[in-house]
Amino acid sequence: MLMAGDEPVTYEARLRVAVDIPRSLIVVGSDEGTAAKIGEALIDDVSRMIPSEAFAEAVAARLPVGVNVSPGQIASELSATDRHRVADVWVRGTAAADADPDDVERIQSELLAIGDAAVAELEQNGNKWFARLGEDNVALTVIDRPRVAALPPSLRRRLDVPIRAGLALLAGIGLAFLLHALDPKLYADTDAEAATGAPIVARIPRDRGRWGARH
Repeated sequence: MLMAGDEPVTYEARLRVAVDIPRSLIVVGSDEGTAAKIGEALIDDVSRMIPSEAFAEAVAARLPVGVNVSPGQIASELSATDRHRVADVWVRGTAAADADPDDVERIQSELLAIGDAAVAELEQNGNKWFARLGEDNVALTVIDRPRVAALPPSLRRRLDVPIRAGLALLAGIGLAFLLHALDPKLYADTDAEAATGAPIVARIPRDRGRWGARH
């Protein structure tokens, strides 16, 4: 079974691009022709285009020998901080939790190479990709160049220890109640009366020895 500490580590090279909106596309007086609306539509097109096979092939042609990228390995989505003109782009790779430092360094170097190749393609041919989408004179600007970092542990991994501790506590409480229910001893007068069907008429004091007799 895979333990929490054995979960692979995911590394990510992330960059951020903004779309340059040509004034020729802005329609004065139109709610749909504003810079915000047009920018959002264009950057959405970019986000859909980046995971494509064609874009992966264009990036792969820029990579050093021995570094490969597959369709979908490069992903993108609208930036949460600016939905009108900006998209986050990333490429990810995983390494075993006990991976050799040299393997980790190799994975990080490959991710950075893919990120740099994606930047070069977007900067040099961004207008050509938009032309394929039917939009001319549209370009992209890279505002954050790729940086490689390890992603935080998954939610499952972060909750693993608290969940295990909670389950152990519940199991302990359940076991205590079970042992108490199965205990044949009588601890209270009412329990003894219920078991015998007769009232309590006398008590036999517990013999505590000479130390108990002094108190």
